[in-house]
Amino acid sequence: MPQDPSSNPAPATDSLSQIRNRIELGGLSLRQILIIGVCFLLNVADGFDVVAISMAAPHIADAWGINAKTLGVVLSSELAGMMVGSIALAALSDRYGRRKVLIGSVAAIAIAMLLTTQASGIGHLIVLRVITGLGIGGVLASAAALASEFSSEKYKHMAVITVTSGFACGALAVGPIAATLLEHSTWQSLFLTGGLLGVVLLALVIILIPESLEFLASHTSDNSLRLNKINRTLNKLKLPTLETLSEPTELQKSSSGGFFVLLSPAYLMISLRFWLIFFLGSWVIFLLMKWTPKLFVNMGYELSTGIYALTLFTIGGLFGNIFVGVLSSTRLKLHHVIATLTFLGGVLILIYSTWKPTGITELYCLLFLINFCATGPLTGMYAVALNSYPTKLRASGLGWGIGIGRTGAIASPVVAGYLVDAGWDMYDLFFVLGVPAALISSFLIRGIAHTS
Repeated sequence: MPQDPSSNPAPATDSLSQIRNRIELGGLSLRQILIIGVCFLLNVADGFDVVAISMAAPHIADAWGINAKTLGVVLSSELAGMMVGSIALAALSDRYGRRKVLIGSVAAIAIAMLLTTQASGIGHLIVLRVITGLGIGGVLASAAALASEFSSEKYKHMAVITVTSGFACGALAVGPIAATLLEHSTWQSLFLTGGLLGVVLLALVIILIPESLEFLASHTSDNSLRLNKINRTLNKLKLPTLETLSEPTELQKSSSGGFFVLLSPAYLMISLRFWLIFFLGSWVIFLLMKWTPKLFVNMGYELSTGIYALTLFTIGGLFGNIFVGVLSSTRLKLHHVIATLTFLGGVLILIYSTWKPTGITELYCLLFLINFCATGPLTGMYAVALNSYPTKLRASGLGWGIGIGRTGAIASPVVAGYLVDAGWDMYDLFFVLGVPAALISSFLIRGIAHTS
């Protein structure tokens, strides 16, 4: 698997290596923890924003009189924005800097969420959800890259998994908040809450997030300006400063170029492998995430039961993230852990889809266990992907993986809308999901495990 040559301790022959050596020897300072913490909170807000529309969907459908097919398009609209944002804004992050992209992305999310409270129809709502998705896509890759680049080798995987686990935490927080707000207020109150959270986080990003040191060291611009920025950040991290700044090496320069470099012989197979993994994982997770409340209502349960089912589904994903994160700091190979869990997830889906439980306890356990074995591995893949590309391809590599993966997240709610209208129930959908889940596990075992 291709690796960033600066990721391993080596003689400090260039500025990028010197910076990595300083971070390796410095452990984790308070400022680094704060940077990782803010990146985590950004993903918390993203999880809140994405799942909020699922919680509000039944109310929007009743208020505006829309059918399941139209609702599926609404549920997928921000995912389309996430796909474009993950690809386009991640490329801008590699070109212009992580911090600038984060500021613009968080601002777009906050504004779109606040304007959603004034949406007057389906078209208006879809546009605002696409804008929200664009911002979320920009946050996903840039925040993960920052967490990786401000962490030592020992904590890299843990930092990335922690940051990306924020999405599950945000999705989890929506459950009780939505249950309370929707009982005492309108669906617009959910988006007002998300918008205000975005405004607070925008301020934190501006105040606490510096530009990536590795980005500055590998970027071609005025040396004295870059050196000043790097040393200011090193001072804040309580690390030794640099006396001079070397020009990026030819290898570092050749790593720029985004999409075409990702498809070059050196990265082609690993890029294609990541794209398929992210596609299939997103297909499973987002179909369940978007349709669980509505499917429970269709089966005759109260909406609150569906909301709590989605909450337990999200808790399962969060525990899966924690499990993978803990194992990532052990001697076990991360891709082996991912392969095993994903295979178990596929088996669970097939068992439950043929068993067809009707009791609430069994259904809750089903959702918890499936997402434990689905979200944990997919989150772990962020860390694996980031560690597979050099600095100037890191956000682009992950961004393209997330972006192409989001086509699965976009397609599955739309397909589900047609299937639900055709009379399919929850178990029918589970059976369909068993196929891509099995493909994920097979692909991980035969692909990633044999190339590392």
